[in-house]
Amino acid sequence: MTKLLASFRLMAIPLAALVLSSQLQAIPIRVLAWDSEVAAMHLAIRDSKGVTVIESMHPSKRTAAYKIATGKTPLVVEALDLKGPDGKPITTEIKIPEGMKQPLLVIQPAEKPGDGIRIIVLEDDAKTFDWGSTRFINTTDKKLVFSYEKETVELPPSLEPVKVKPGGDARNMEVKFFSSDQLDRPFYSGIWEHDPELRTLIFLASVEDTGTGPVAMKMISEDRRNTKAADGKR
Repeated sequence: MTKLLASFRLMAIPLAALVLSSQLQAIPIRVLAWDSEVAAMHLAIRDSKGVTVIESMHPSKRTAAYKIATGKTPLVVEALDLKGPDGKPITTEIKIPEGMKQPLLVIQPAEKPGDGIRIIVLEDDAKTFDWGSTRFINTTDKKLVFSYEKETVELPPSLEPVKVKPGGDARNMEVKFFSSDQLDRPFYSGIWEHDPELRTLIFLASVEDTGTGPVAMKMISEDRRNTKAADGKR
C-alpha cells in the first residue's frame, strides 16, 4: 500500500505541472505608441512570469513581438516613470478578448496628465488583418463615409475596425471622406496608392477645423516585404 501511495504521488507531480502549463499560454504582443509623448515613456508589461520592458516604441511602427504569458493573473502595463500615491508605478490593465491571437496594444496618453495611459487592443493577426487591406477606426462621435473607386463604406464611431480590401494589382485610387450628413461635400479627397503587399491601420480623430478639415488621420502602414526580410535575419 505504501509503495502504491508513493507511486501515485510521483505521478501527481507531473500531472499538476501539466495542468498549470495548460493554464498559462504565451501569445505574441506588439505595441504601437500613439504619439511621440507615449513613445518616450518608460513602460513595461507585467504578466505571471514577471516584467518585460517595452523597447523601441514609435508612433508609426510596431515594436517587436513580446511573448507574454496569459492566465489567471491579470496582464498590466506599468508606467515605470509615473508613480501613484503609494509610490508604485501606475498600472493599466490589458484586456485581451477571448480568442485573440496576436494582440496589438495601441497606447495613448490618459486624458489627464499624470493619470498614466489608455490602451486599445486590436487583433493584428495577418489572417484577420490581411495584406492589401486597410482598417479604419473612427474615434470621432460622427458617422463617416469612405469612398474609393466605385465603392462606398460606412465608418461608424467605434473602436471596432472596419476593413476595406480593394483587391487586384497595385494602382492609384481616388478616395474621399464624407460626414454622413453631408454626402454631397467631401471633407477630404486625394489619390492613394493601393499595394497588395501593404496593410494600413488608420485612426480617424476629431480636430478643430483649421482649414485642413474636421477630421485628422493617423496612418500606420506595414510592408510584407520588410516583414519577410526581418524574419529572414532572425
